[in-house]
Amino acid sequence: MRDSLLSERMEHLEQARELHQKHPVADAHFDLAAEVYARRMAGERNIVKDRYLRHFRKAGCSIIVSSVFVYTKDLKERGLQTALAQIGALREDLDTVSDEICVIGSGKELDTALEKGKIAVLLSMEGLDPIGTDLHLLRVFYDLGVRGAGLTWSRPNAFGTGCCRADEMEEIPGGLTDLGKEAIRRMEALGMYLDVSHLNNEGFADVLKCAKAPFIASHSNAWEICRNYRNLRDDQIQALAERGGVIGLNANCCIAGAVPGDKSGALLRLCEHVEHLVSMAGVCHVGYGFDLCDGLDAAMAGTKVSPDPGDLLKNHEEAMELTAALLSRGMEEEAVMGIIGGNFLEFFRRVLR
Repeated sequence: MRDSLLSERMEHLEQARELHQKHPVADAHFDLAAEVYARRMAGERNIVKDRYLRHFRKAGCSIIVSSVFVYTKDLKERGLQTALAQIGALREDLDTVSDEICVIGSGKELDTALEKGKIAVLLSMEGLDPIGTDLHLLRVFYDLGVRGAGLTWSRPNAFGTGCCRADEMEEIPGGLTDLGKEAIRRMEALGMYLDVSHLNNEGFADVLKCAKAPFIASHSNAWEICRNYRNLRDDQIQALAERGGVIGLNANCCIAGAVPGDKSGALLRLCEHVEHLVSMAGVCHVGYGFDLCDGLDAAMAGTKVSPDPGDLLKNHEEAMELTAALLSRGMEEEAVMGIIGGNFLEFFRRVLR
């Protein structure tokens, strides 16, 4: 019996590897720019090449969305400077692997990168805090390649209140400000997509009232599986899908409701989130948005490993184990192809001008 289960597991893992190599694979949220900037400030170089490229390749990654994230300590005086520096640091670091990975800003550039076998990097702002209250700066960031943005991180700013942190458990009231609603209109006019992962419930309701274009939740899970206020309720999942958006599965322990180091338990819980999201949104509106933060936390702490590990996947390679787990639980191969990357690929093709 044990040999049979092991054989079945290996078959599903091999099936997952084949899917990851033959079909697009996307991670809709990764704090790459912030980590690269922190490590380069400490004197390190070739961060993507030495630390991540091999994992991206083994996982078959086609699209990585790199967030531009500014810590609260750098606001307000250094917020804009830090955000710009992160973009510059990432682009400089990617120059060393330009034959394998590149920043893209349009659907055509995305398709060209995929045709050439390159990994496409999209830039997204995790909160508009760096622009203060000046919406003219949206155009500046757009011209630098930024194509997505969340209005808030887990803190209030001029655009909205935001939800609680992943490790907290509090429903925070307060919707979007008038400036936040105008920011959505400006973003849509520019061709930037909106990310609602860090909005609270009132803010999400306001987005439904004023947003015209499809939007995403790049790294959020299902409230019904883990009652963390960073997660989406069923009506929110359905509303996002009805607008043509995609939800990215988050692999943070607090948001998923699992324990780092317990691989089987973590995979089970992540599968439960995927299955619930699919049941509410449909198979075309769910993807991966892992939010792997241990590398950034280690860089900020100046240590080799994160002082407080929170990632349920050690790296992007382990996404294949999650894919294998979904297959082993009976999910159809075509649905899995969409979840690992096809759904986000189609979304980006639609919204990127």
